[in-house]
Amino acid sequence: MNPLKELILNMQMRLCCLDLRSRLYMYIAVLVTILSSCICLLVIFIDIFTFPKDAIRNELEKGLNAYKSNLSSYFSNTAAHGIRFSKISVYEIEKLLEKKEISFSEIANNSVIIDTLQKNIYDLLYRSMILANCSGAFIIFDTTINTRLPDAADSRSGMYLKLQNLRTPTPENYEMFWVRGIAHIGTENGHFFHNKWELEFSLKKLPFYRHLKNIHPSHSEDVYFVTPRIKLPGTWESMVFLCVPLVGSNGEFYGICGFEISTMYFKLAHKAGNGDDECVTGLVAHRQQQWLLPGTGLESGSASGYYAGLDDTPLRVESLSRGLNRYVSSNRVFIGVESPITLSPQPFGENWSVAYFIPESTYTARLNECYIKTALACTIFILVALAVSYLLTKRYVTPLLNGIEAAKKGAAMQTNIVEIDELISHLSQKDKVNAATAEADMSGFYQFRENIKKLSQAERLVFDLYLKDYSAQKIADTLFISIHTVKSHNRNIYAKLGVSSRKELMLYIRMLKGHCGEERTAEQE
Repeated sequence: MNPLKELILNMQMRLCCLDLRSRLYMYIAVLVTILSSCICLLVIFIDIFTFPKDAIRNELEKGLNAYKSNLSSYFSNTAAHGIRFSKISVYEIEKLLEKKEISFSEIANNSVIIDTLQKNIYDLLYRSMILANCSGAFIIFDTTINTRLPDAADSRSGMYLKLQNLRTPTPENYEMFWVRGIAHIGTENGHFFHNKWELEFSLKKLPFYRHLKNIHPSHSEDVYFVTPRIKLPGTWESMVFLCVPLVGSNGEFYGICGFEISTMYFKLAHKAGNGDDECVTGLVAHRQQQWLLPGTGLESGSASGYYAGLDDTPLRVESLSRGLNRYVSSNRVFIGVESPITLSPQPFGENWSVAYFIPESTYTARLNECYIKTALACTIFILVALAVSYLLTKRYVTPLLNGIEAAKKGAAMQTNIVEIDELISHLSQKDKVNAATAEADMSGFYQFRENIKKLSQAERLVFDLYLKDYSAQKIADTLFISIHTVKSHNRNIYAKLGVSSRKELMLYIRMLKGHCGEERTAEQE
């Protein structure tokens, strides 16, 4: 015999020898094991015990942390390049001043010196822009070529170079626009002129300039400032600027320099999430109490190319459960998480915040998907439990029920369950005793039925009313006799019928009714 089959037979034989309690414990253990295995599988594959909102929040927080870390690293690196740009520019300015033996204030109205200064710093401007991985670079000198012009107080000389036709954050061939600066310098370096090119900068459009100019010299070391988003006048382009002051060795303010980060460049260079996050949006912007201001910052979408396309409309922030926020604009609603971020050190640190969110419709769809999975898992779990219960019932409970049914019919049947077999044997013995008792009772009943003929006419009237379940008082009322007369008849009836009490009389009456009913049924058949 196959060893495996022999083992199974031995186990079945041992199982037959177990009592019902042991078998029940074993069956429960098997059922619990199966159900536990199902639960483990559910936990592994669909994470049924994680609340859907918690799962979405954890996913968003994970994305937010990665997005914030990327932005912090980027702005820190860009600031480092900006500070280096500033220090080398100051060195070039002071070297030129020393060579020409003039002060910085004497540069104004001297187009030759300003031209030389821009030429000397151009290469630094270009290299710094490439190294900083940004969309543009600029330097503004705190001087002007012509102080006699009407707007000379707000006009500053400088250079501004920016990438054109952005399609990737790291183009192979850099094509650049010359936005500000002396014209021939842009031409000599092969740059296209921006359609809004001007010779000098207007401070009216750069409100942050005077903030940096007014900084105390002792705070000038490693200071930089990230501006709110600014629109380039007359164009669709908007950007933020990272600005660093140009402060001389003697504390004199020479101007500012820094980098442009355009909205398009930010979208290309700073994806939010990964390819699986089709509708996620990252936003870095100013936060004012319960309002997040997209118009002050930068937005980027997922690697799949999606982004929300936010306008300048403020987003009202509403707290939800599970650590989530609801961001509501005039026509759109998002669900996400948020964290403060430092982009500028003191004294110019602004209240910046990083938000990471998805459309509310996507959030609702994900919740519904989780609920459907949970419902499906519960359904499968119930079906498995029912199937296991059915198999166990069919295998072990059905023989038991068959044995009980056979015992009811008086047939001998072995169930291999000790307690049930003993019960069947006990019931069989009891049935024999009951049969003998019933046989004795029937002989008394037959005698009772014969004795009815001995009753007098008056006693038979009383007896017939007992057959109709009348009480003694109702019999007296029906026959218009006293209750004492009824009791007298009762004594005579008991004596003639051979019964000792009303209880015994009523027992035989019930048997008589049943016997008469059986006889009538037999006659009809």
